[in-house]
Amino acid sequence: MERLSLSLPEDLAARIRDAALADGSTLSAWLARAAESRLLLRNASLAIAAWEREHGEISSDELAAVERAWQE
Repeated sequence: MERLSLSLPEDLAARIRDAALADGSTLSAWLARAAESRLLLRNASLAIAAWEREHGEISSDELAAVERAWQE
């Protein structure tokens, strides 16, 4: 496990501590999950951008079809 030191604005640090406490988590575990989530979103955005470069922009009809499929 690597230890990191970071600086955060006080209000953000307080909100993170509150969220970790509310979730029954340690601050380190909460921040690790948040970082993993952010990396997943980043990778998804990069994959979508690569797909659109090859195939063209995703249309609103295609997006609507995906949203419908998620609701099923």
